[in-house]
Amino acid sequence: MFASDAGQPVPGGESMDDPTVKYLAEKTNTDLNITFIPNSQYRNQLSVKFASGEIPDIVQGWGINAELADNDQLLPLNDLIEEHGPNLKKVISQDAWDAVTRDGKILAIPEAPLGDSPVARVLFVRKDWMDKVGIKEAPKTDAEFLDMLRAFRDKDPNGNGIQDEIPFSARENFTWLDNVLSMYGVNLYGGTIENNEVIPQYVSKNMKPALGIVKKMMEEKLIDSEFMSNKRNVWEQKIQSDLVGAWVHAPNLAWDWQERLNKSLPNGNPEVIAIPTPKAPGVKESGFNKSPHNKAFSITKSSKDPAAAVRLFDWLVTEEGQEFVQFGVPGITVTKDNGKIDYNKQKDTDDKTALWRPLVFNMVGFNEEIQLVLSGDEQAVAKIKEVYEIGKKEGTTNVTAGAPSFKSDQPEIGDYVTPSTMFIETAGRIVLGEKPLDYFDEFVNNWRARGGDELIKEATEWYQQNGKQ
Repeated sequence: MFASDAGQPVPGGESMDDPTVKYLAEKTNTDLNITFIPNSQYRNQLSVKFASGEIPDIVQGWGINAELADNDQLLPLNDLIEEHGPNLKKVISQDAWDAVTRDGKILAIPEAPLGDSPVARVLFVRKDWMDKVGIKEAPKTDAEFLDMLRAFRDKDPNGNGIQDEIPFSARENFTWLDNVLSMYGVNLYGGTIENNEVIPQYVSKNMKPALGIVKKMMEEKLIDSEFMSNKRNVWEQKIQSDLVGAWVHAPNLAWDWQERLNKSLPNGNPEVIAIPTPKAPGVKESGFNKSPHNKAFSITKSSKDPAAAVRLFDWLVTEEGQEFVQFGVPGITVTKDNGKIDYNKQKDTDDKTALWRPLVFNMVGFNEEIQLVLSGDEQAVAKIKEVYEIGKKEGTTNVTAGAPSFKSDQPEIGDYVTPSTMFIETAGRIVLGEKPLDYFDEFVNNWRARGGDELIKEATEWYQQNGKQ
């Protein structure tokens, strides 16, 4: 198996010498040889290995591996899953299967998204701040959202008598701004369709009013004046210091934020909630890009026993498999007595297995009983479930989900699926008032002329060839 190291300290040496891998192999009757590839180099390293003829039995990706699919090296899994994957069929949604299916052929086994929510980012708000400024309902429109932020700015919700509140905060390179931009139906990532072309969302006509509201927020001091330079630790400290009223982050971290504020404000009764992403007039979809799955595993035609590979993933989604993924090897980091799980999280952390194991092997979206053991707090589980329910009901469509990388050799144009340096520079100049909002149109024309049109052509052809239209 080729797999990403997920940016974690993964086992070195022979796979079967590692207790975690050995246990998984024994439970699934397999002999596992896992090559972990650094996450930051994963796509490029895979291409190098494939070019040299190294084709594994199983390859991890975040969808169908386009390179192997284009060369007809992926095994259709329909019949194998029908025969050897009964648990996979129960646990994984039809939307997830559809996302890894081409021309009726299932070409990968997808991981259900966390919480079974198709969005990986939500809009968090301090409910106690809302209460203090008299906001009884979550804003539903972009205008109501601005009104909420104005109230945070003007009515001293942190109660310190100083006008130091930051109504909304984000981070450098316009990151963690997603649910503000998506009030206009766009995100910084992925593709959308305009005028029969598949274009990056960051050059969509809807990105112009999205940048317009960020510009307005900056002018009215409704957004952190330092958001374009905020590093993670600075941003997190501002939130924990009772300075920020709303921010965007991952839904699975809902209780993590609540706990941080509980500790930093022991007498403040802070309350973190997620709210549905508001919509500007005429916008049908808001929220982060929808993705029906996280990572996915393809089985190649090089595999001598593909049924064994399917059975391995089928075991991982069983209750026993899920317990292994989240708690580790019985007798080492977890014990079970009369059905009660005793998880030694400290040892799992000290052994450096607590992070890489679930990041690599998890295939299940949400298991309430397991979540309760992990958090040890019913209130925490309830909070996380509540936020996931918000995520399940929103999201914008990314029409290039599962597409290969379309990348320009011009550094300022960059990769199709992520905002280019040209965009970040343009957006910054507009938001800071150095350029008018109409400067966005000039940016789009320049971006297209310098290589963007070629990327759009590639993405549109991929979309049409894969039966998306």
